[in-house]
Amino acid sequence: MSEYKVFCIIVTYRPDAEHLQRVLASITRQTPHVVLVDNTPGQHEALAGPEGVQRVTLGDNIGIAAAQNIGIRAALEQGADAVWLSDQDTVYPPQFLTDMLAALQTCHAQGIRLGALAPSYFDTNKGTVQAFVRHAPFTQFFLPQPGLHPVSHAIASGTLIPACALQEIGPMQENLFIDWVDLEWCWRAKNLHGYRTFCTGDVVIEHTMGDSSVYFRGKKVSIRTPIRHYYMVRNAIHIALHSQSATTPIRFEIFVKALAWTLVFPLIAPSDKRQHLRATLAGLWDGLCNRMGQKA
Repeated sequence: MSEYKVFCIIVTYRPDAEHLQRVLASITRQTPHVVLVDNTPGQHEALAGPEGVQRVTLGDNIGIAAAQNIGIRAALEQGADAVWLSDQDTVYPPQFLTDMLAALQTCHAQGIRLGALAPSYFDTNKGTVQAFVRHAPFTQFFLPQPGLHPVSHAIASGTLIPACALQEIGPMQENLFIDWVDLEWCWRAKNLHGYRTFCTGDVVIEHTMGDSSVYFRGKKVSIRTPIRHYYMVRNAIHIALHSQSATTPIRFEIFVKALAWTLVFPLIAPSDKRQHLRATLAGLWDGLCNRMGQKA
């Protein structure tokens, strides 16, 4: 694994310049192969940084999935053995890649047909390490323990994907634009191609999920902007009704959840409740009509 060529693909959108430099420094100390794809409309001064980082400035927001695919294609064309996906907020611990490659080697030694390998993550909004998820056949949550664990999916940031898996499973689904992109890929990998997703409890990163959080029925729930709630509802409905990536029980489950989110997100939003409601209702309608891509 010492000669394993890992490319980190980091997608940015209006990043904070100082924080982005910390993110890039934590990555470039571990791999010299970094492709930064910027979705920010126009030019952005935050993109100046360490030498050797390959920068792709799109000049417009084409969505997380399309931006990831641009970076992935560049990595594969340059002979990557695996890609390491990242967002613009995650600062990685010094031994992150070494520990992840050790876990990857364990998967290979056990004959696992690996689609993706992800770390555990500490959600800075909720203040806790988040549970892993499996489908049996509906969603079950379980707290991270040491070692490797089969899961149904993982968040993109910090995930390693072998090049051979990407070449067979295919790219991220671009018409989702944002939200559900990582879940859809993991489900497609397993249910259509037989590749499994694993998480390791031995590696933990810090990650911020959502813009803030509120308590709802005794639990902390991540709150996002109205446009993100639009995509969450629309893409859930799309996967439930118009995609074969997920199993039938999960398609039923996320359809019911999307219906609930349509009303719950506006209800618990700390402000702009009408705007949130308009967004979720539009997402519900567009999902039913299978109207995809970037919202006009």
